[in-house]
Amino acid sequence: MLGVTLIEMMISLTIGLIIIAGIGYIFLASRQGFRSQDALARMQEGARIAFEIMDKDIRMTRFTGCPLNPAASGDINILSSSTDWDKNLIGQPLVGYDFASGTNWSTFPTGVTGVIGNVLRGDALTVLHTDNSQQYIVSSHNTGTSQITLTANHDIQQGTILIAAKPDCSRTVVFQKTNTCTIASGSCGNAIIQHGSSSGTSTYALGSPAGTIDSFDAGSRIYRLKAVTYFIGTNVAGEPALFRQSLGATGGSPSNTSEELIEGVQNMQLLYGIDTNADRAVDSYVTADTLTTSANWLTVLGIRVSLLMVSRQDEQGITTEPHQYSLDMNGDGDITGTGETVTPTDLLLRKVFTTTIAVKNRL
Repeated sequence: MLGVTLIEMMISLTIGLIIIAGIGYIFLASRQGFRSQDALARMQEGARIAFEIMDKDIRMTRFTGCPLNPAASGDINILSSSTDWDKNLIGQPLVGYDFASGTNWSTFPTGVTGVIGNVLRGDALTVLHTDNSQQYIVSSHNTGTSQITLTANHDIQQGTILIAAKPDCSRTVVFQKTNTCTIASGSCGNAIIQHGSSSGTSTYALGSPAGTIDSFDAGSRIYRLKAVTYFIGTNVAGEPALFRQSLGATGGSPSNTSEELIEGVQNMQLLYGIDTNADRAVDSYVTADTLTTSANWLTVLGIRVSLLMVSRQDEQGITTEPHQYSLDMNGDGDITGTGETVTPTDLLLRKVFTTTIAVKNRL
């Protein structure tokens, strides 16, 4: 047998190295492509879930379980703090805020814990409506003792803000449950709801005007008030995320707690579709700082939500070159304003997702 010459061996090795290099290049390119596609898929899924969550709250704005009844004898809020940002269901169930820098907001209410000082960037939005995921049916109402008896035991904690709606929808009322509750086997162990003011446990009539006695008879419905604020913050891993602050009750009083919803949301810009001629159609989109009164906010028929999604910090270098993105920050319908088109240099993947959500109860 003839042996292999040195030249043949070198040629074989060279060819082998070329093949290995080609395979390695294909592998690395495929791996980089997979990382990019995987990150993009997570961003798309995160934006979709965020829109679905926000969509439900925005569409339900000002829902009380009944059609709106603005008459003096109709919908009423008897809370002594009825104009608090998280309890003003009747007067201002939707309000947005433009975030400028630090703690500088457009008309953001003072005394709000959990939001001011914790916002990374972008706008914020507060929405109030009846939580119709669970309703309680009234069996009887003793106006003398200010006690509502339900058809079954309940799990409503003391201090919870509630809405009562009459069977014929002639009135809905926002009030506070004031009797204590010790949860055992999933309920308070009774079917009683004592109603009072929001600043204490004194009894209070549910009629209009405030202080007037009125009975919510058998068949009336009781709901919890849902009040939420959406904003962008930083999670425990140091990543930007969409947060939601929600109204609840702790220690017998109303309280707010924040929860992380979706990681990887770096910015949120909100534009509000307003009806300027009362024809129930959007005439223009504006930013929150142009809506300076409660009456202005009542003209909002829809909200355009833009979310800037970003890949995780540990995925730095997922792109080989800077990726440009654009956000309409001033609501003029284009992206030619200062700071609206950005080209970051951190080689993270970013993409803007936008949807428009109708305020269903106003259409």
